[in-house]
Amino acid sequence: MIKIAIPNKGRMYEPTKEMLAQAGIRFSGGERKLVCRTTSKNVEIMLVRTEDIPKYVEIGAADAGFTGSDLVVESKANVSIVTMLNYGACRVVLAVPEGSKIKSVKDLQNKRVATKLVNIAGEFFKNNRINAKMFEVSGAVEITPLLGVADAIIDHVDTGATLSANRLVEIVTLLDSKACLIANKNSLVEKKKEIEEVKLSLQGIIGAENMKYLMVNAPSDEILKEVVRILPALESPTVLKLAKQGKYAVHAVVSEQALAGVVRRLKEAGGKDILVLNLEKVIP
Repeated sequence: MIKIAIPNKGRMYEPTKEMLAQAGIRFSGGERKLVCRTTSKNVEIMLVRTEDIPKYVEIGAADAGFTGSDLVVESKANVSIVTMLNYGACRVVLAVPEGSKIKSVKDLQNKRVATKLVNIAGEFFKNNRINAKMFEVSGAVEITPLLGVADAIIDHVDTGATLSANRLVEIVTLLDSKACLIANKNSLVEKKKEIEEVKLSLQGIIGAENMKYLMVNAPSDEILKEVVRILPALESPTVLKLAKQGKYAVHAVVSEQALAGVVRRLKEAGGKDILVLNLEKVIP
């Protein structure tokens, strides 16, 4: 049995729950239910605050966890990033009020900077040799310049709409972040098989994103050569002989973006009976 910590609410909760469901790990629970059994006999889910997950994983309260890569940096937790995921993208940025005299990082000297991410901010100031006065807050960071308690902020940005609404403009991006699966270093040794199974399933889901499984019949050797030339594949298309002499079935994985063009070219080359199917997982 492995315990996996996931966000109990917020923008990462639903996509994490959905990805686990695609991996065959389903559970029912809410904010009040902290530990959930799952449809997988090997996995138990812990529902906790996203910010706390790196530390829970570090101390072994959870074997693995879903969190933001920025929060791994901020917490300074001694954990391993098992795999990056395909959701939860955001940036950590430095922003200032519109019309501010602060135009670059060097203008922050002796200025007040509000943030929840004191470790990321502190490392940024150290690397840039800036002596800024950090003002740590736990709530809405973007309101602090309007209240006159900060000259700038360092905070998460998704679309930038919140910054615009509060008349703030970005100066620089400190780091980019995405959701990731992390693991306790001892658990990676003691429960390697179970964590590896979860990792491979997640990577398979990501690999199948925007991909289609395509099958086409080639009614002659000449058409087969052209079909194989047209079809992209992870390595090479799969070619199967059909019961009728000189006829073949060709299978390949094609990106959704390229699909229409590939199908057109296959038809022009003489391909027949083209089938396109959805993929659940692609594991190289």
